[in-house]
Amino acid sequence: MHFKKESDSRRREVVSRLREMGMRAAVWTVRDSDDVRARQLCLSAAATWLHELGVTRLAIESCAHQDVRDRQTLAAALEKVDDPFTYEHLRPAEDPVLWASDALAWCFGAGGDWRQRVQSMLDAVVRLDQYQESAKPGNRPSGR
Repeated sequence: MHFKKESDSRRREVVSRLREMGMRAAVWTVRDSDDVRARQLCLSAAATWLHELGVTRLAIESCAHQDVRDRQTLAAALEKVDDPFTYEHLRPAEDPVLWASDALAWCFGAGGDWRQRVQSMLDAVVRLDQYQESAKPGNRPSGR
């Protein structure tokens, strides 16, 4: 499932089901004209935050031209960690959690009513270009 291709009624249904399931999420954003750099900054900050939360596994949607760089970014972010979590790149059909993250990210990015629909599921919105210290679980930036 790719959320951007779904009808509005299907989108509303999916978001409602995610809420019923108790889905929780965090969003990392950064304003950078270089998409590669932006992805690296967000992934690195997310890795630190997820490790501190005690996450044991991270599923990342595979994008062939980005997977190697993602692995390098994660390795650098976790190099000084005693017990790092595992991570793997998967195609959306291989793990439904990727559908959920796609849906939540799409809604957040769409703004307006769509963002309002997922707001209660967001534990944190980390704006890296505004909050240099906020990529940690204890520092939950407001500015949603």
